[in-house]
Amino acid sequence: MINKRFWTSKNLIFTGLVIVLLLILPKIVGILMLFFGAYVIACALNPYVTKLMIKLKNRTAASSLVILSSVLGIIALFIPIVFVAYKEIKTFLITLPEKITDVTNFLLHAEFYGHKIPEMLDPETILGNSSSFAQGLVNQSWSFTVSLFQLLMVSVALTMIVYYILVDKAYLKKKFLQFFPPDLKDKADEILTNISNKVGGYVRAQILSMAAVGVMMAVVLVVLGVEYATLLGLITGILDIVPILGPTIALGIIILVAYPAGLLKIILIIVGFLLVQQVSNYVVRPVLFGKLMELHPLMIFLALFLAEQFLGFWGVILSPAIAATICVLIDELYLAPINLKAKEIDE
Repeated sequence: MINKRFWTSKNLIFTGLVIVLLLILPKIVGILMLFFGAYVIACALNPYVTKLMIKLKNRTAASSLVILSSVLGIIALFIPIVFVAYKEIKTFLITLPEKITDVTNFLLHAEFYGHKIPEMLDPETILGNSSSFAQGLVNQSWSFTVSLFQLLMVSVALTMIVYYILVDKAYLKKKFLQFFPPDLKDKADEILTNISNKVGGYVRAQILSMAAVGVMMAVVLVVLGVEYATLLGLITGILDIVPILGPTIALGIIILVAYPAGLLKIILIIVGFLLVQQVSNYVVRPVLFGKLMELHPLMIFLALFLAEQFLGFWGVILSPAIAATICVLIDELYLAPINLKAKEIDE
């Protein structure tokens, strides 16, 4: 028999909303990941806001100062790096015509099975390909400009979301706890606190991991005598935040710059690059994320693979924070009650 008490208007509306949410969920994953990323950053900054609020007696002012200090700190940290990179970029641009001339001379005089490369190419085909390449370059430049503008807008939106999460933490927490019955509010509050503490270490671990990769790659390039080692190390560290694709792009840039050094040095660069990636993937990242987030490395790897499969780019970047959230929920909602019952039985 159908329970008529269940088919109330509130339950029907709630069920309908859940169904609609499940239908539109695939289309709003990016937005949800943006808000979750803001939540992760807010968790990392919240301890500093809390300490500063004790002195200022105003959470809005404390949040504003912490966010402003964070932005200025990032800028101050990158000013020396950017200055060095600027000098290296300037030197690179000065020597670029010479490098292009060397490559052109190589292509004009190199022989392949007794035939020079220019003799094997059709001028009309080259011109046609050049035209297509030029048009493609223009299109890519426009796409890059649009992507850069979108990145700027997302960064501003992310900063504002973090600000409001920090300022209205008490209000948001109160609203969240209203979804739970009175006898479960304390438990929900405890779980939310544990999640915040764990995912707060995500930002620190990510920054330290990127810095470690950048420094290690710069050292490798310096040892091998590659030009623009600092700049290339910086690029490698920044791109390391993007799994697989980021390191691949970084390696391509390094090989392009080191091309005149010869095949042997390029092979050594590739070996050094792969070694740095192995150290990062199997030593640095598991240790940092495991220590700062109290997660076992196997859980981080599992979260990484699952997030890449179902959530795409943003899921991969936030996979350790997602893993921390899921682990806290499993511990508090399933493992802790089972262990408590087992302990009571033994006693």
